[in-house]
Amino acid sequence: MMSADQKTKVKATLQDAEEPVSEQIGGQVPIFKLFRYRSPGEWFAVIVGSTAAFCSGGVTPLFMYFFGRMTNNAYDDEMAPQLTRNYAMLMACVGILSMVLVFIKTATYQVTATRLVGRIKCAYFSAVVNQDISWHDGRKPGELISRLTGDTRVVLNGINDRFASWIENLGTGLIGITLAFIASWELTLLIMGSFPLIGAMVYFLSAASARHVSVTRKQYARASAIAQEVMQNIKTVQSFNREMHEVERFSEMVVGSRKAGIKKDFLVAMAGASVMGVILCVIGLAFLLAVYLVQSGRADVGSVAATFLTVMNGAMGLGQVFPALLSFVEARAAAYPIFTTIDEQPAIDLNGPGKEATFQRCIEMRNITFAYPTRLDQVIFRGLSVEIRKGQKVAFSGSTGCGKSTLISLIQRFYDPTEGAVYVDGHDLRDLDLRSWRNRIGIVSQEPNLFSGSVLDNVRMGRRSATFEEVVAACKQAHIHDMILTLPDGYDTNVGALGSQLSGGQKQRLAIARAVVRGADILLLDEATSALDRKSEVEVQRAIDDLTQNSKMTVVTIAHRMATIAKMDCIYFLDGSRYGGSSIVECGTYEELIRMNGRFASMVMMQDTAMGNLRTVVHDTSFYLYPGALDENAGDSVSSVDSYCSDNSWDSNSNGFYEEDDRWSQYSNVDNVPFEHRTDWEERKTSVSMWRIMKMTKSRWWAIVLGLLGSIITAIVFPCVGLTISQLINSLGNYRQTQDKKHMQKQAVLYAILLILLGAVYFLGAVLTGFYGYVGEYLTCELRSLLFQRILRQDQTFFDMPHRDPGGLTTLLSGDCEAVHQLYGPTLGSRLRSVCALAGGIIIGIFMQWKVALVCLATMPLFVGSIVAQQIFFADSEKVRESGIDTVVNEALGSIRTVASFNMQNRVIKRYKRIINIAEQTAERRIVLISILTGVTEITLMGSMALSFWYGGTLIEKNETHFSNVLVAAMAITMGSTLAGAEAGSFATKLRDARDSSNRVFTVIDRVPAVDSYEYGKVNFEEQVGIAFHNISFAYPAREGAKVLNNVSLNFQAGSSNGLMGQTGCGKSTIVQILARFYPISSGTVLINGQDLSFLDLVTWRDQLSIVLQEPSLFSGTIRDNIKYSLPDATEEEVIEAAKTACIHDDIMEMDNGYDTEVGYRGQQLSGGQKQRVAIARGVIRCPKLLLLDEATSALDSITEMRVQRNLDLFQRRFDVTTITIAHRLTTIRHSDQIVLLDSGKIIERGTHEQLLALGGEYKSRWELSHA
Repeated sequence: MMSADQKTKVKATLQDAEEPVSEQIGGQVPIFKLFRYRSPGEWFAVIVGSTAAFCSGGVTPLFMYFFGRMTNNAYDDEMAPQLTRNYAMLMACVGILSMVLVFIKTATYQVTATRLVGRIKCAYFSAVVNQDISWHDGRKPGELISRLTGDTRVVLNGINDRFASWIENLGTGLIGITLAFIASWELTLLIMGSFPLIGAMVYFLSAASARHVSVTRKQYARASAIAQEVMQNIKTVQSFNREMHEVERFSEMVVGSRKAGIKKDFLVAMAGASVMGVILCVIGLAFLLAVYLVQSGRADVGSVAATFLTVMNGAMGLGQVFPALLSFVEARAAAYPIFTTIDEQPAIDLNGPGKEATFQRCIEMRNITFAYPTRLDQVIFRGLSVEIRKGQKVAFSGSTGCGKSTLISLIQRFYDPTEGAVYVDGHDLRDLDLRSWRNRIGIVSQEPNLFSGSVLDNVRMGRRSATFEEVVAACKQAHIHDMILTLPDGYDTNVGALGSQLSGGQKQRLAIARAVVRGADILLLDEATSALDRKSEVEVQRAIDDLTQNSKMTVVTIAHRMATIAKMDCIYFLDGSRYGGSSIVECGTYEELIRMNGRFASMVMMQDTAMGNLRTVVHDTSFYLYPGALDENAGDSVSSVDSYCSDNSWDSNSNGFYEEDDRWSQYSNVDNVPFEHRTDWEERKTSVSMWRIMKMTKSRWWAIVLGLLGSIITAIVFPCVGLTISQLINSLGNYRQTQDKKHMQKQAVLYAILLILLGAVYFLGAVLTGFYGYVGEYLTCELRSLLFQRILRQDQTFFDMPHRDPGGLTTLLSGDCEAVHQLYGPTLGSRLRSVCALAGGIIIGIFMQWKVALVCLATMPLFVGSIVAQQIFFADSEKVRESGIDTVVNEALGSIRTVASFNMQNRVIKRYKRIINIAEQTAERRIVLISILTGVTEITLMGSMALSFWYGGTLIEKNETHFSNVLVAAMAITMGSTLAGAEAGSFATKLRDARDSSNRVFTVIDRVPAVDSYEYGKVNFEEQVGIAFHNISFAYPAREGAKVLNNVSLNFQAGSSNGLMGQTGCGKSTIVQILARFYPISSGTVLINGQDLSFLDLVTWRDQLSIVLQEPSLFSGTIRDNIKYSLPDATEEEVIEAAKTACIHDDIMEMDNGYDTEVGYRGQQLSGGQKQRVAIARGVIRCPKLLLLDEATSALDSITEMRVQRNLDLFQRRFDVTTITIAHRLTTIRHSDQIVLLDSGKIIERGTHEQLLALGGEYKSRWELSHA
């Protein structure tokens, strides 16, 4: 029995599974928890950086305070020149101090943030890959990847120098207010009266914004999961013309993200608008009090000037606190699900305590009752007991879905039994060290998973310490060595993401080699040879037998082909109701079970019967037949071998064929580029103009106009505020000379009204800039949908290219699309705001004192240039390409069972950390340069102002101007230049990042595939489909030097059944993929009823066919949804009829929810055989004219396979379907009208079963071998 603690963990896991990861959002990680991965040295650096940031924020208010104090005497013509020079010296000193403080602040926060987020990424990735399998059953890899890539970016943005800016702005605000109190506490109290209102607005707007941020992330995490699943099943999507359906599903989630994003953008705009608007209005009212205080003698000009300047400076600092604080709030919200996962203890802990696992006697399962944690109501086993002794060769057999693969999972302890226990040498498996136990196990799964990297690397996944000689020996035992030597780089050949560059049989043999090289005590073979042809299967099985018989290795085999388990020491036959719980009904050796004449013997007899003529038992009513199927004519007699070997009588349109070649001549240059560099080549060839992106937003031109208007308004306000405050100070200074109270009061009222109006205008303008977010969210949404649509348009060559795996494309959809909208909208607004701010400052400065203005302008290029350079370096540091990281994450999470089986967690984590560390080192070098440039920016600004005032003092001394004019000119140009420089730097950052992202995005959008579903062609099709291959040669783009088909000519007559057979990798699946038009052919012609396939309308052609692939691809959703996937308008009766044809209807009806049962991510809630039969039902429901079956029944037991094959035969004859079946079991294709035997890309024999036997060639040898 499970312990109470274990049951609690399972229950928690179930609750998590019921609530997808996308829903586990809403909290915020505690502040100190967010920083828990910082080292003591980094904490010290952060403390130093925080101190520097706070002091840096206080430098400017302190400067303003002394400047304000000096204005008390600045209006004395005799003292003004010296005071102005003193002010210039003070400003230069402040500039030097700011340079040092800013360098320290930027360097410490950027470096520590980069390192911290790198550790958080590694901790999260480590936590995910170390979670137990039941945890992964309830989650989709796409959502987990979205957390790892998107949410960690949000965390970085919240804790890097933006957090330091929060401290700096807070320092500006607090020190500014403190100095204002010192200057005039009465004025300061009046201004601070608005702070509670501002605080309340910031709090509520921040909370509301954070909620919308969470919704945005949740919705896009769902969209990302859809994209990930679709791109992993791209062949199924394209073959059934379901691209637009998937685009609509994806777009629905993206639209949900867009709506929440728009609300968030307007809330952020309102927050900034409210803070600055209220402060300006309050300062305007404070003008009136200032005049009263000066006139009553309770304050002088210097204290009033110091108060206004420090309060204004402090208020601007506090106004900038909200955006930085919002970034930190977003970071805490984004980190919440990440840290929840990091802190979550696995129910089955790989690193938990336990005794060192040994295996000396036996594995024993006692009274096992088990149901999958995500389906506790569906019992797999009830009271099952079995013993496997060390060195014993054991096999489990039974009908599809009886729980055979589940036993393999229990032995590996992927799950714990609900009741009962698994014992190893008398020790409860739960008490043993799990890692050491799995190290004793080697496994070959039914659906083998490989990883990007070389052949050598993949085999060494079994044991990293294996020598090259040991790898070669293992590959020879798996009969894959000779094939490897034919690859371009031999053992160093890259197998592609998830082994995409290899055939199913080749992948399975590499998986066998991986298990063999492990040298484990226990070898688990779960349909290990199902993807192999019979000859290869016999050879590999003989090698496995030799390996196991000459060692003490314990072997547990699951197989549907009885011939592969005939030599087992003990065979357990499982049977029972699918959800009432299976149990062992028979056990013994092969001979003993045959003598029992029980269920096992019946299955063997069924297989033997299958070797005979299947059509002799067609009238068995226990099998489902289509209504009226028995009345159909069985068809014409089989044609002779000569008829298939003769030239096809259909005429080809040779001119049309050559026109097709000319059509794609524009790709001649890319053909010369090495395949592994083609992605980069295409991106470099792409250049996207801003005008093109502008056109995507033309339907929302009105929002752009409003945003631009807001930019102009907010840009003009700041120089006007500087002018107004300067004029007020001048008025107060003049009052000391004239003592004209009435004039002073009029001036005060005027300037107060002006500031209140400026506050209101700024509020309006800032709110209008929220329309940039509106346009940006729409642009991002449309761009993501368009990009996803164009991704699904591409042919398979595209998906074979580097960085075009599902992980890389998902990143393209998320981060790059988000960056592209910066190229237009907000960035255009920044550019306009920069121009307006600078122009306004220049106009005011020239009007007040043109000489001082020219001195300011002469230094501004250096200031703006330093900011631009700083931001360009910053953009580069953020865009360091973490080469291969998407592939690593995608493969590890998509193949988590393989990772767990081989204890590969530490290896993939180490590989991930290595990529992260390389990116960090590159980024840190750039951070140092950025920090230096940031300091240079500060001293350049202060130096410019100091030079202006120094020169102004010289002009005052020469009686060419007055202090008031110097003050206004210098402040107007400085404020305008400061805003322009900051905006220019921001624009440079976003422009560079956006251009690179837009090039990557539009490279895909503009890419025209060689096989294009958007291109119209001929659409007239006859009732039946006849096919002719004329001199077809083909090589996969990633291995152009290795021909898979070599000058093949072949006919498939209309309405005929055809079988393809041959050794693994001989080109069988390639013929199917050419017919589905996944790839363009290298040379030759494929004719469909006499018409060139390349000229037929692709969408219409694919509507005529159905394909069932060797590795069935199901989608998240119900069984009904998956069956109807190829025919969305199918009725319930048609769904049931198709399920009965595939012999899956009875299994479905035994499930609690019937056809509404969720299949899980990629169908993981179903057994391998159930997935294949659902895929077959999906294929037949549309009644295609061409049915392509690529090892469609390889995961089925013999009885189920016979039933399915019988129904498929009847289906084929009833509807005159042209059928092409790839099978390694000769019984599957024995009754085909034509059987084609391929070897090394060439046809060596073809004919009917009887004709090929009469030839006495290779086919006959394989037939005899299958009966051996």
